[in-house]
Amino acid sequence: MKFNGICAPQGRGLILEVHVDVRGKSRPDFISWLSARGFEEDPFSVFYPEGYVDHLTGRIRVPQKQLHRVLDKLNVTVSEVIEEARSRKIDLYTETEIVRQTTLFTALQDSFSPVLDSLSFKRSGLFGGAKADVHVEFPSGKVPSAVRNYLMEKYFYWVATPRTKYFPSEEIATLQTSCYGMAVEVFEILATSPLPGCTAIHLEQKLSMEATRSNLLMPEVIKIGE
Repeated sequence: MKFNGICAPQGRGLILEVHVDVRGKSRPDFISWLSARGFEEDPFSVFYPEGYVDHLTGRIRVPQKQLHRVLDKLNVTVSEVIEEARSRKIDLYTETEIVRQTTLFTALQDSFSPVLDSLSFKRSGLFGGAKADVHVEFPSGKVPSAVRNYLMEKYFYWVATPRTKYFPSEEIATLQTSCYGMAVEVFEILATSPLPGCTAIHLEQKLSMEATRSNLLMPEVIKIGE
């Protein structure tokens, strides 16, 4: 696999991702600049926060022993993206993440249970700087209202993706947490006791979030406790 001149062997290893979300009007010239460096368009039909119009992802699979070396190069790439965007007066933020765990469900649950009630979820007032993401996926238009309301009460936010050549249209509830360890607890609860309609859950450790300016609108970090 190759991303922005960074090479890693195919096969087993950790998946590293760099997401770029661009705010304001679409800028095809800047998208072309990113595409030339290995970023691929990552479309959304609904995005949170509102106002972000272009979304791209760079992805590479890295053996554990090469992680630190590759991360050093990825950090350089992120710095180049931020500086290029600033020079063009473009607002964006980046997220560098490791995909830690994924659970897929083929037999969907029917009954709803408030499985996360053993944990407390509190707003932090901090926008950006989260340590982990928990992504809970559903087929588009198939989210039970009780499940949607329940996750929103726990400060998950919602995005949606259009149907593409490779993937069906989905709705994704996302929780950005202040602590990786607590995100693991949420993931394990939902992996053991999946919510009705859920088809997959992903746990991603967030290594960094960078923005072109300090007050850029970003998702709020949620604090979780027992």
